[in-house]
Amino acid sequence: MADDLKYGYKGADVPQSFGNNKGVFDPADINNLIADNKWTTFGQLELIETQTITSDTLVEFDLTGNYNVYFLTFSDVKLIDTKELLLRFSDDGGITFEASSYQYASQRGDSAGNFSEVKSTSNAHILGISGNGASTNETQNGYMYFYNMLDSSKYGFCTWHSKGFDSAGQSEFHFGSGVRNVAVTYNAIQFKDSGGSGVQQGTFSLYGIRYS
Repeated sequence: MADDLKYGYKGADVPQSFGNNKGVFDPADINNLIADNKWTTFGQLELIETQTITSDTLVEFDLTGNYNVYFLTFSDVKLIDTKELLLRFSDDGGITFEASSYQYASQRGDSAGNFSEVKSTSNAHILGISGNGASTNETQNGYMYFYNMLDSSKYGFCTWHSKGFDSAGQSEFHFGSGVRNVAVTYNAIQFKDSGGSGVQQGTFSLYGIRYS
């Protein structure tokens, strides 16, 4: 920031806030405003937590920060062979995870030209998020959005898109959505494999989307 400039104004200290920036800003001004949490950037990602898994581990996140939309990425995820990612929600801060009333629908397609649906109108968890390969380099990678999780008057929703491998070694994609159709506050999520074991390796990062 220029020596005689405060947030774009020469000789004046003009109040700045998110959604109400005034002045002519150079890059240093913008960096200062970002550092002070006063620069207007709708939809910016704010990292909550990254977890790097190296052995059999249940992956659990607290949904902190009071965001309306959360964004999660997973990369180089490995599971036990023929198993896939399984997702559940918690309404007690991760003490327990709900095991009923989930609905989901997912499309998959592989490099051999096979396509199919993964769906349920009532299940104990959400599936169809990833492939189920586990041989060398058969990792799963993707991203998810979570909506209305902290709003006790609405259902908790999620959507996803992933790329990985199936148990036959075929490259495949998945995209879909899921919901738990009970309106409560969901303040934690859990990933494990569809056989009940934890994730074997991978990196998961959870973000909040500011002013979403």
